[in-house]
Amino acid sequence: MIPVPFDPDIAPVLDAMAADPQPALSRETIPLTRDGAATAFPSAEEVIGDLPIDAHDRVIPGPAGAPDLEITVLTPRGHDATKPALPVLYNIHGGGMIVGHRSWETGRLVQLVDELGVIAVNVEYRLAPEDPYPAGVEDCYAGLVWLAANARELGADPDRIVVMGGSAGGGF
Repeated sequence: MIPVPFDPDIAPVLDAMAADPQPALSRETIPLTRDGAATAFPSAEEVIGDLPIDAHDRVIPGPAGAPDLEITVLTPRGHDATKPALPVLYNIHGGGMIVGHRSWETGRLVQLVDELGVIAVNVEYRLAPEDPYPAGVEDCYAGLVWLAANARELGADPDRIVVMGGSAGGGF
């Protein structure tokens, strides 16, 4: 086998990963993987720091007969429904549909809100295997329907909603 060249500066990271291998993902290890992933990302307030951005967590109705959904709304500081409506990014997080959390995407969304002057809505959805298909898809769609119906309340333009997501979120 031919060795793959890499930047020597990454050697400490590779050594650390080799010294602490992660267990294979299985039904039994999913809770452990979720717990580790949940604490690996800073809070929205930590990511925002001194940037002129407000973050609000909300609970909105889920699909009929399903639990309510948690969302995080990021807005330019002081923006509300009395100001001209802004475009809104509706984000669906990644995580293989089994381990993700909306906090994973906060850094990228804060950057987009800051640079583009948009609103971002980050939705949480039910994860497999506890909630198999189509639960996650239905959650994401219910959140999008809620956003379209309530965009003006957030100071967002319901005609300028961009749906985005990374990895599994892009698949949804």
